Parts: sequence; structure tokens; C-alpha cells
Amino acid sequence: MLKIRLRRQVKYRIAFLVLMIAVYVLGFHLLPEQLTNTREALSLAVVTALYFVLLPVLYWYWIIKIGAQKPWKMLVVLSLSSLMARLSYPHEVAEYFEFIAWLRYPIIAVLLLIELYLMVSIIKGLWQARKASGDPRLTIVEQFAAMAQPELSAETVKRESINPNKPSESDLPPIPDEKRLTLGLILATEPASWYYAIPHFSRRHPKAIGSLNLFSAKPWHALVVIVGLMATSAVSYILLDGISHIAALFVSGLLLYSILLTAANYRISRYYSLYQRADKLIINNGIWGFMAVDFTQISELKLGLFNCQVSQDDTTHSDVPEILTLGCGEANAQLIFKQPQVYYGAMGQLPESLTVVNLVVEDPQALADTLTSSAVLDKVS
Repeated sequence: MLKIRLRRQVKYRIAFLVLMIAVYVLGFHLLPEQLTNTREALSLAVVTALYFVLLPVLYWYWIIKIGAQKPWKMLVVLSLSSLMARLSYPHEVAEYFEFIAWLRYPIIAVLLLIELYLMVSIIKGLWQARKASGDPRLTIVEQFAAMAQPELSAETVKRESINPNKPSESDLPPIPDEKRLTLGLILATEPASWYYAIPHFSRRHPKAIGSLNLFSAKPWHALVVIVGLMATSAVSYILLDGISHIAALFVSGLLLYSILLTAANYRISRYYSLYQRADKLIINNGIWGFMAVDFTQISELKLGLFNCQVSQDDTTHSDVPEILTLGCGEANAQLIFKQPQVYYGAMGQLPESLTVVNLVVEDPQALADTLTSSAVLDKVS
């Protein structure tokens, strides 16, 4: 029987998403169009507390604190609650959130720019993918890492020459600007989708040195998703065409365009989930998440059976509450890093720093043999 294991961070993200939808649906059904009595005013106070107290507090604790995200992402839930208040509050109260309506013209302009960008990015992404020799997302990460690498001052160089055994500042991993890197990964997903979806474009891709056991690598999974997207696109067009023809075309077209992403996700999962690029080990969890680890930062590769919990007698990594497991099934390989490495989840929107990662590999011994024979990894246990 298949068991789906979710890490603590993922459980809280799903719980918050479900709760947020329930709160907003409750707000639309509970609030009246006008305030006429004390009971309706009490309902407004309760919904306001849910919108602007409960949801932000839970978002801070569940998403930012437990999920180790940046505080600026609080703007997401506050902006969304303000929009829901503008749409669901009684008229005399909703006017205080009229600033959301004032933004409709800039939003329309932005949407038009997005439409234009999509047209340009498709053509540009197709052209870039034709000439690409590797994953465009890795290029973005390398560029931002190079920009974030600090220049050593004369004082630092002098101090390191006096204490040569002390770790150098230049050896520390660079810390890129997360907001800029997040945007860069969003933009890089477009050419990456074309690059992986069309086999001719990825013909010069490095060969895989192993394979993760992923559902998305199964042909039946890709077929089910593609058929589901086509059916959903048709249904959405039928339902929305009576309301807005433009909205019907936009939503159905976006769903059909997602087939390209599904094809890229399938080919990454099936053929390029584990490979070596220069001096880095690339681990792809489909197109949804990836990490690039310098081989010099890998402390050890362990083979065996592992769970998502750190053992009690592990003092080196006792600060890690749960271990990320990539793949479906029981983890049979474990990578331990010398310094925290970044896993870019949700297409780069949810980065996490990890010191240990579990892998569900189809042939773990073959992976270990490949890494040791290539003289990129010394310690395997």
C-alpha cells in the first residue's frame, strides 16, 4: 500500500490553504449587503477578525516561521484579505477598501503587459531553448550566486593569511537576493519548459547518472494530467463564455498552455532527475523543484533505508526537525552536506536551506558507483 509522507512544512501549507479558502467562502456567505442590526454588525466583526487577525497570524507562524520564509511575504495574505474585504463587505464598509478598486486600471494595464509578455516570452523562450546547452534555471541561480559573492577586503585577506586554518569568507556560500532570484526563476521557467518539453532542444543535455522514483516519470501520470487539463479547459470555456468571452479564452488557453509544462515535467522526471553538470550534482524533483549541489559540499552519501526524522543520536544535524525526501516510496539514499544547500521548491517560490536530503533512487548502488568512479565523491557508506 502506498503511503504519502508529507513534511511538517508541507502539512501546514496545505492546512493554511484549506483554511484560507474556507474563511473567504464563509465571509461571502455570512456578510449581508447592508448593516441593519446588531447581529449583522457582530458578523462583520467576526469576519474582520478572521480576515485580518486569524489569517495573518497563522500565515506568520505556519508559513513564514515553520516554513522558513521571508517576512515580506506577509504582504500576500494582507493584500488578498483586503481584496476579499472589498468584494464581500457591506457597501458602507467596503468603501474604505476602495483603494483596491482604484488599482483596477493599473491592474488592467499590468494584465495587458502580462499578455504581451506571454506572447514575447513564448517566442523568446522557444528561441533560447533552441540554442540552450543546459537548464535555464541553473543559469539564473549561477548568475545570482556570482552577483552575491562578496569581494574580499584587504583587511579580510590579511586576516586569512594570519589564520590560514580558519574557514575563509570566500568559501562561504553566497547569499543571493531572494526577491530577485525568485523573480528570475519565474522567468526562467518559461524557456526551461520549452527546453525540456521538446526533445530536440535538450539533445545536448548531460546524461543522467541516476533516476529518482517519481510519479511524474510514469507515462500514465502524464497522460492523465494532459487529459484532465484538456477536459478542464473545455468545461471552463463553456462555463465562462456566457459571462465573458475574453475570460473564457484566457482561462481555457492558459489551461491548454499548461500541457507544455506537463510535458516538460514528465521528461525531466523520467530522463533528467539526477545528473552531473560540471562540478555540481543536479537533483530535479520534476519541474517543480530542484537543487544544484557542489560536489565539494557533499560530506557523505549513505545507502540504506531512511525516514524523514533525524535520529536522536545524530548530534551533527540535530537542529534539523525533518528531512526532505525526494521521490515516492522508502528513501534508500541520503546526502549529507558540509554546509546548508538550497532546495528551490514550488518553481523557486519556496526556497529551503537543507543540510540533509533523502532520495528514493531506482538503483542507489549504481549512483554511488558512478559518483565514486568519477572521483567526485570520496565517502560512501
